[in-house]
Amino acid sequence: MKRIIVVLLVVVFCAGSNSANAQTQTLDKAVLLNSYAIHSDNAAVRATRDLWKRVGDQKEEAWYKLPKGYLAVYTEDEAQNRYVYDQKGNWVYALLTYPEKGLPDEVRRLVKSTYYDYSIGWAKEIRQAGETVYVVHVESDREWREVAVRDGEMQTLKTICKR
Repeated sequence: MKRIIVVLLVVVFCAGSNSANAQTQTLDKAVLLNSYAIHSDNAAVRATRDLWKRVGDQKEEAWYKLPKGYLAVYTEDEAQNRYVYDQKGNWVYALLTYPEKGLPDEVRRLVKSTYYDYSIGWAKEIRQAGETVYVVHVESDREWREVAVRDGEMQTLKTICKR
């Protein structure tokens, strides 16, 4: 069961991060919502209230209407945050991207204990249905690696040689 959830979360992450073209196409189909459009759409109001309950209401987020739901995007400190909602305004998942200093200590310690000769470039935190997975990008002089960390377990997702 855990493997299935991890695989699903990784697929969601990889589908979004591997194809910048797909993200561009999705955002091309997205419509930026203004406050008038949100107030006239019950699902958008529900999504907005849920986001404010989760993260607070002073984030200056931008809302987008997607073909199958809503997307809220905002930046806090150095983290870029994306919250996705379905057509009814129910929360689906969150994707938070930040530098090494944003990682929880236990995740950073686990990654650095294995990849001590590597530097951490960025991390993505994927939250979905009570589960959290961290995808950490590490780099050495010879290769890049993406490592998934969930519940204290680490798994290599991708290795790319530089030469």
